[in-house]
Amino acid sequence: MKKGAILLVSNNSVRRTQTQVLAKALAAIGRKYQHHINAAGTATIIVMQTMPSYGWGLFDSAQVAMTCMFGGAGGITGGAAAAATSIKALPAVINATITVLLFVYFVASGLKVANGIGDGQEVTQMVQQPIGVFFVILVLWIAQSILFSGVTAAC
Repeated sequence: MKKGAILLVSNNSVRRTQTQVLAKALAAIGRKYQHHINAAGTATIIVMQTMPSYGWGLFDSAQVAMTCMFGGAGGITGGAAAAATSIKALPAVINATITVLLFVYFVASGLKVANGIGDGQEVTQMVQQPIGVFFVILVLWIAQSILFSGVTAAC
């Protein structure tokens, strides 16, 4: 040992459980690849929403209803046609954006909870907000499914 070196010693011999070790390892891997997970999830969400054969989206019924509201742009030419096309695409952009943001939020929350479990923290406070957000999204999804159940792409 070098002269003047500071030596840190701990009498804390807390053993981690197998669950904590596994959670800590998953959190470390998740943090390392979080940007890759977010990018792959975002690409998958956008591809699935742009393929009409899949017809998938978190708020797909609301998207169809908004498309019908913004869809009356027939017979427009020139610059107004470009603006009308942008407005027609707005519901799909909104739906994709909300879905991607929620995906990224839940990935980050999951990693935070896994890290907390790995550190031996009490996670009840950490999981309250993601669970609350999940239930709000579930209620919104059910409400939009009921409200816009009869709306089709043909308006």
